[in-house]
Amino acid sequence: MVRTKTRPQTLEERFPKDKYPNGPPKFNPKTGSVFNNVIFNDHAGKPALMSWWNSGDKRTLPPLASWVFYMVHPDVPRNFDGCAFQSDLEDTQTLCRGGPFRYEFFFLPGATAEECHAHYCKEMEARGTIWRQIRKVKRAINFKKRENAKVAEDDLVQESVPDQESTSDQDATANNQLPGLVWPKYDSDCYFISYRGWFFMYPDADINCRGAAGEARDVYLVRFDPIPQDWAEDEVIRFDPMKHPVYAKRMKARVTEVSEHGLVGWMETRKVSHWQEEANHATSEALELGWESW
Repeated sequence: MVRTKTRPQTLEERFPKDKYPNGPPKFNPKTGSVFNNVIFNDHAGKPALMSWWNSGDKRTLPPLASWVFYMVHPDVPRNFDGCAFQSDLEDTQTLCRGGPFRYEFFFLPGATAEECHAHYCKEMEARGTIWRQIRKVKRAINFKKRENAKVAEDDLVQESVPDQESTSDQDATANNQLPGLVWPKYDSDCYFISYRGWFFMYPDADINCRGAAGEARDVYLVRFDPIPQDWAEDEVIRFDPMKHPVYAKRMKARVTEVSEHGLVGWMETRKVSHWQEEANHATSEALELGWESW
């Protein structure tokens, strides 16, 4: 005679009270991706787009880490889905490094790399850099600790040390709720780049970057603010960044293999950095604090 075991059918049978006195365990519901496309005005009052996605509920707080694109073709659509652009560009190309990024898109038809650079500098002057928001989060966390009487003396001493930041991060921009722009603090974050700042120029009207179309698509990596190099006496200098204050390099949007020969590969390499870790940590803590804007 074969004895069969009856499977529990009800919650009471599956989770008996003697083993689960507090009732059945609560499982988090399955969550999907939420896509955010937000129109905002740049420093000149012209419409621009920022896009990011997150898992779970919709979040109005954009990530601090970002990539900036200048859409320079006159016929590029102004109402395109930036999240779809990001998804198509990064599809199967990312290495799952770092935290969430937001994409920002500025529309400057026919602009040169130098004109885009001038716009970027004015935008950063108006909004500051990510370090303003990072400090803001740290102050809020320390204030919360003090309220809970858990702050240590070394935290207080650390907070009293003045920041050595650029003039773009001062209190003049304190009421600006737009997130700041990326600006690496340390030269170690700029190894093999030779520049402290960068953005991308997208020259086509077609924004499709998926598959073969993406592999055929060209973009421009624009680097600026060169870092002085320590050349050896007998070294052959093939490229001196100090002679090219704004340098645009043409590259493929996507390549078959993830490498720095393609735009996404270049992005992935930049994610292993101090600024990205600090931006990601500040974004996570701001969300835990319940912030909905910067």
